[in-house]
Amino acid sequence: MRFKVTFYGSGEVNLNHSYHLASLIYRSIEKIDPSLSLELHKPSEFKFFTFSKLMVPKKRLRIVKDKMIIDGDAYFYFSTMKNGIGVCLIEGLLTNPEVKIGDAKLVVSEIKLLKEAKIGRKERFVTLSPINVTTVGNGKIVDLYPENPKFYENLRNNLIRKYIAFYGKEPENNKLNFKVLKSKPKRIKIKNTFHRCVEMVFEAEGSEELLEVGYKAGFGERNSMGFGMVKVV
Repeated sequence: MRFKVTFYGSGEVNLNHSYHLASLIYRSIEKIDPSLSLELHKPSEFKFFTFSKLMVPKKRLRIVKDKMIIDGDAYFYFSTMKNGIGVCLIEGLLTNPEVKIGDAKLVVSEIKLLKEAKIGRKERFVTLSPINVTTVGNGKIVDLYPENPKFYENLRNNLIRKYIAFYGKEPENNKLNFKVLKSKPKRIKIKNTFHRCVEMVFEAEGSEELLEVGYKAGFGERNSMGFGMVKVV
């Protein structure tokens, strides 16, 4: 399930707003299904959803220091492999359409279901929220960039783990190759921690099963905090 949520309102939203948007998503789900919300809060388990950055139409986009100024429409995209999560989020937002993201007071003006792309063995993607990939080095979690070959290995292994967790079996094909066409390094703050990540245009070829998981649930890590959402281009 994939949809676009549009708001109308005004106020300031920090450019590092992923945590605020994630909080809105969890609160909206909790209002409809508290047990599902508790399940989604379990640590070290895949949530099977992802979402984009909060976006403002270019002609109205205004940034002052570290704030994005909203005066009119703003929107974000949401995608999940579990339709029940999407349904609860939609119902929660429609039941309580007046929301607050950062210092912006907004009202949900439209929720539009989107047609999901049919994923083949070779696709070109662009990120709607940056991809975060990590490894462990010297006992610490280290964020990776595409310049490191480990980035691609861990990106693929993450998709395999998600597939197994969702379907309860190994994918028939676990081969996957990535080619980055454009990239831009980013640092996103979640609570009090900055995470290195990357916005990309990239090609991926190999397992349709794994590419579909990435398309629907997000590529890389921390998807439920607003990392790794893509669209087909």
